[in-house]
Amino acid sequence: MGEEGGLSRGDVLIKGAAGAGALYGLGALGPHVRRALAKTESELETLNFLLWFEYMQATLYGRGNSEVNDKKEKLPLKPDEKALMELLLEQERQHIGAMRKLIEKLGGKPKKEDKSEFSFAFRFNETLYVIAEVVEGAAIGAYNGAIPLLKSEEARELASSIVQVEGRHAAMVTAPFHGQPAPEAFNLGLTQESAIVYTVQYTAALLKGTFK
Repeated sequence: MGEEGGLSRGDVLIKGAAGAGALYGLGALGPHVRRALAKTESELETLNFLLWFEYMQATLYGRGNSEVNDKKEKLPLKPDEKALMELLLEQERQHIGAMRKLIEKLGGKPKKEDKSEFSFAFRFNETLYVIAEVVEGAAIGAYNGAIPLLKSEEARELASSIVQVEGRHAAMVTAPFHGQPAPEAFNLGLTQESAIVYTVQYTAALLKGTFK
């Protein structure tokens, strides 16, 4: 990855997004951040960024599947909710495996999983679903923003196959509380900065200033 003032490109992205989120608030940023990537990323860097989102999703669904909230209290799931968490977790793990395999095949080094990068605090099941809706939406935007930048056919095929499933995930986590699974007719791609901003409150890496 490129470096800027001793920081990796990822560090600069996160610090910029964190500052923007703190200054303007997440809600105000949404309409203004859907634009093309300002700087061209290498394909491997882009794939590792998408892998980072897969780690985030797997961590969230792993927390949900544990049936324990952030207060270490029992948070039992209904049978259909338990089945959903297990399905989502398993599919995100499959995404991780496929993405890591492709990065290695293309000569890169997959980003290591670090669950301490993500801080998911929820006391009730309703909050778990709200977080999942935000994270899934950001992941979809990240994929849609990245796919046009991917040069190899194999990378485009994998990313395209994953983002379709993420769209179904977004619908599944929205439906239990009667939200709108498709509030817009089109989903525009997000820049890396924008995708991070949407998940800033759940990303401990922002507080640590690390993204490797």
